This record gives sequence, C-alpha cells and structure tokens, in this order.
Amino acid sequence: MCVPISVTTREMKGETFYNQGLFYYQAGSNTFTPEGMAALQEALVAFNKAVNDKPDVADFYYMRGVTSIQFVHFYYRPFTEEQERMFDEALKDFERALKVDEKFFIAYAGIGNAYDRYGSFYKAIEYYDKALEHENEIRERWGDKALAAIYFSRGRAYHRTLKYRCIQDYEKAVKHDPSLTYAPMHLATAYLQAGRLEDAAAMADKAVEAIEAKEKKAPWDYRALITRAKCQAKFRNYKECVDDLNRALEMAPFTDPDLLLLLGQAFQAMGNERKAKECFERTIKVCDELIEQPHQMKPVYTVYNTRGQALMELHQYSMAISDFEKVVALAPEHYPHAHTHYKTEGLKNLWLCHLKIGDKDQAEKFFRKAVTMAEEQGLEFVLRELNA
Repeated sequence: MCVPISVTTREMKGETFYNQGLFYYQAGSNTFTPEGMAALQEALVAFNKAVNDKPDVADFYYMRGVTSIQFVHFYYRPFTEEQERMFDEALKDFERALKVDEKFFIAYAGIGNAYDRYGSFYKAIEYYDKALEHENEIRERWGDKALAAIYFSRGRAYHRTLKYRCIQDYEKAVKHDPSLTYAPMHLATAYLQAGRLEDAAAMADKAVEAIEAKEKKAPWDYRALITRAKCQAKFRNYKECVDDLNRALEMAPFTDPDLLLLLGQAFQAMGNERKAKECFERTIKVCDELIEQPHQMKPVYTVYNTRGQALMELHQYSMAISDFEKVVALAPEHYPHAHTHYKTEGLKNLWLCHLKIGDKDQAEKFFRKAVTMAEEQGLEFVLRELNA
C-alpha cells in the first residue's frame, strides 16, 4: 500500500513514555499486519501517557497524531465510526502541536498526511504547501530527510490525482534524500506514465537496487520489479522483462495476477503462443480464486480488470466485457488504487474490447465516457494514455 511518509521525531532523554511510543510506532507503522496494528495501539497508549504527564510538548501531540492516522486509509472506505474518530483526533493533535509551538511546521505536513489517507487529496496538498512555505526552517530543525518526506508526500497526493506535477516533487524528494526507498519506485512509475521511457528505465533500476538492499521487504516492494519489467517490454527486452516478472512473483506476498498477465503478454510478444496462453489461463484461475477469497492488497474491482484483460487476450470478448462492466460498477469514482484510476481504466478497456468486436458505436461511447471523467477530475496521465 502506498502511503505518504510521516516525519518521525527523535527520542528525548528522560522521556520514558514518549520514547516507548516511538519504539512501538516504528515497529508497527506501515506494516498493515495484526502485529503491526497491535504495536501501534501500544504506541498510542504510551503517547497518551506522555501527553498527560507533560501537556506542553509539541512532539508528543504530533507523534500521537501520526500514530492515529496509521489506522485510516481511503482504500478501506466507508470508514467505521472509530476510524472517523481517529482521523478527527489526529487533526486535533496536529493543531495542538502548533498551538504549543507555532514553529512546529512539520505538523502542517501531518495534517496533509491525514487528509491524504482520508482521501481528500487537494486538501492534503494545501497543507503540504503550508509546510513547504517554511522549507528552510524545516531543514534546519528536522533535516533534509524530513524535507524529502514532505516533498514525497505531496508528490504522492499529486500522483493519486494522476498529475504530471508529482514528478517534480518526487525528484525533489530524491534530491534531498537519495536513500529514501520509495521515491525512486514512485518516480519510475510516474516517468513511465508520462512517456519518459529512458528516465523511467534508469529510475526503475535505482528502485530495484533500493528494495534489494533492504533487509526487511515491505509487502508492495515487488512492484518496483513490475515497473522495470514494463520498461523492458517498452524497449522490447522481453527476456529481461520475463526475468523481472519471475523475480517479482517470488518476492510478492501473494500470487498477483497482474504479474501473470504481463508474463503472458511478454511471451506473446516473443512469439511463444503456448506459454502466453498458459499464463493467460493461469491469470484467470488466480483471479477466480481472488474473487472468491479477496486479498487486502487486491480489491475485487482490480481483479475483475485483470481477468477481463486476460479474457480479451484469449479473444473471449463477451466475458471480458462483463468483467470490465463490473470494474466500472465497483471501482471508486474519485479514489485510485496504487497508480491506477480503475473506473476510467474499466471504461478504456470496454472501449478497446468493443473495437475488437467491431462495434464502433459502443466503443466510441465508452471512449467519450472515459475522456469526460478524466477531464472532469483532471486525471492527466489517463488523458495522455487515452489520446496516445
């Protein structure tokens, strides 16, 4: 799961509760596992004690807010009452941090991260802008890594709305902190979506190097290999593409059918129809299983989209159309998943499918719907793809 990066404050000598909170926060943040969530609950308990003990320290409120927003993500809308409460409490904590210390400028980025995770991306950007009005002060007090995290987070919000502007912010994040693992991964994807293939390939290499250097892999790290594989396919380096996809299959925490679909397309491009057909059929089988038993990293509407593409590759167009109709019906209108806006993606695939069967009138209808939605929401990368 792709999330904004929160600036983490440092330990304080003699502040036992606060330091315990930091320990538990670092153990649980962005893990999305039951053990990680339990660690975050322990962090909240510790930060509550720290605040009650000393209610005039901005860092305590800030880190409690940062911890609270770990329980909120727009992928899981509609939110429970408890998640809504935690979102509201996080905003209050960031505001309290600023009230205690009006120069605690990273709290503006904290508010931005809260809105991003809530799904209010333009509101998030407003607060990242507020934080970055104080760029020099942030660098002096919290360092370049903090500045990189804020630029990355604003870039992430722009990327969620599929804006070219995300590239500029990701580039600044890499400049301020070359060791920031996720910036190259996201920047490579953004370059690819913008059609900057040479830049995408070079950055994808850096992204893969970054994840391979990590001792503990995050569940989504395999996606760096997907981006590089897509770059290899663009340059017709199909053997290297297949190698990266096979490595991604080994690294992924579940069998992601997108990998099998891409493998099938690579084998097809190499002229190996037998292997391509096997991959497409396996894609469909895995999708069937994920529809029956969903995985938290793969919402069902994304699975229908992948299955529809595999069916289309096998010329089973009526079944593919049925799947793409489900994508359009189920996908959120205003929220992407990873780097894809699935409602317009479903419309695009309905357009392509109807072109395949020669129904130009229906194809044009779906194309116009996709373009209209992308224009209304300002989805620049989608418009580039549709008009390519």
